[in-house]
Amino acid sequence: MRARVRQRVTWIILLAALLPLLAVWAIALTISYRAQQRSAQNQQVALTNLAAEDYRRFVLNSMDELRGAAETLGNNGNPSQLSDLQLGSQVLFGSSFSEVGVYNLNGERIAVAARLRGVRMPESLAGAPLLQMVRNRQVAIENPAPLQALSLPLAPSEVPHFRMALPILGNANAQLILVADISMDRIWETTSRIESAAQMRVLVINQQGQLISAANTQALIENQDLSSLPLLQTGNSIETYRSPFGEEVLGVRTSLDPTDWILIVERPLEVIYSNVQTLAISLLIVIGIALPIVAAIGWYVGRRLALPVQKLYASVTRFTDDPNAYTPVHLNTRDELASLGEAFNTMVVGLNASQTRLSKMNEELESLVVTRTGELNQALAEVQAQNVEQERLLETVRRLSMPTIPITKHMLVMPLVGEFSANRAGDINATLLKAIEQQQAKVVIMDITGVPVVDQSVARALISASHAAQLLGARVILAGIRPDMAETLVNLQLDLSVIDTAATLAQAFSRGTEYLQSRRR
Repeated sequence: MRARVRQRVTWIILLAALLPLLAVWAIALTISYRAQQRSAQNQQVALTNLAAEDYRRFVLNSMDELRGAAETLGNNGNPSQLSDLQLGSQVLFGSSFSEVGVYNLNGERIAVAARLRGVRMPESLAGAPLLQMVRNRQVAIENPAPLQALSLPLAPSEVPHFRMALPILGNANAQLILVADISMDRIWETTSRIESAAQMRVLVINQQGQLISAANTQALIENQDLSSLPLLQTGNSIETYRSPFGEEVLGVRTSLDPTDWILIVERPLEVIYSNVQTLAISLLIVIGIALPIVAAIGWYVGRRLALPVQKLYASVTRFTDDPNAYTPVHLNTRDELASLGEAFNTMVVGLNASQTRLSKMNEELESLVVTRTGELNQALAEVQAQNVEQERLLETVRRLSMPTIPITKHMLVMPLVGEFSANRAGDINATLLKAIEQQQAKVVIMDITGVPVVDQSVARALISASHAAQLLGARVILAGIRPDMAETLVNLQLDLSVIDTAATLAQAFSRGTEYLQSRRR
């Protein structure tokens, strides 16, 4: 019993401490998660905008460098007569371009200069989108071709280039176009620098979903087509999704003007919420440390509560087994349990006193019951004797009120006296049939002179008795009918054909005698 109380108290205290700790843990994690989410989104948007500014600055610097080269060619003579060597010395070697070329508006190449062996620029740009774009605007930018390398490291000739073009300025040179190839190495370097500084994955994608820049060159080879990227499908500027690189990320997109490129910055959710995970683990460690302490406190409190309760329980058990052998219980506490023990002692003393009084009262009650039982038995015997005498008298009254008097050998007279209830009217039939059987009567005269009232029940009893007597071979003659009785019998509309009637007993006797004589003949 003590162990059960101790366990319950321990569990109650443990749960009372654990539930608030878990609630605080959940609330803290929720608040931290939401705060980290907002902070990560704001930080990633800001870093994305900064990275976009780096890319725009690089593109704008390249455009300014191309404009400067075009002005140099326009100011130094007739570019249409320019040789490859002159183009290289005037433009290429003082620039960051990997290859430059001069074309007319029909797309035919006039001169070309390259830093590496092997010229990439085609002989003709006829039909190329770049030629159409440069006719419609001042500077045209063409996306790089897909990466063709299948292994690392890349050879210099395998590094893709993007192409810029703009008209050569000057009155005599308005029909010429300066085209420059810029190696994607420079874009890749910018991507690596941003990604290293921000600890995020930085991707540059064109409108067709082609990955044109990533810090990891292997990623360029394995994930060239990112058209299924959720940020490209939904058009959202920020979204959480599963990256093609195999992890859940928070992605932010923005456009890189003046190109049609799209900058996407991804950050793994595991990195974003690493602080939340650390906080969760730290709180769990704190809860894990607190649980044994709380359990020890619960065990101690349970023990302190269980000992007095155990004493009370033992005292109650002793009192239940033998109330006279009870010894008072004293608890060495200064709380409500000590008051409860004193109250229990007082209650036991009172119960013992009450038990003594009840025992004495029971003895007196038993003696009184014996006396009263004897008196009741005597009274019952007297009542039973009176009932037997009353039944005998009632039977005598019934016989005297319906006597059967033989006046000849086969003739009986049955005078009826007094009022008849339904029960008494039923006795007419039994009395009549019994007399006919005993006296072998052939005629029965029923004299109703002494009956004050003949109602429906009496009339029906008379007719029923007449029918029964007829079955035994006896004839019933009804005598003593007064005018009021005759009127009642007529109003009742009963069949009286089985009964002979006579006004007086003498008339009934005469008819009975005639009937017996007729039977003898």
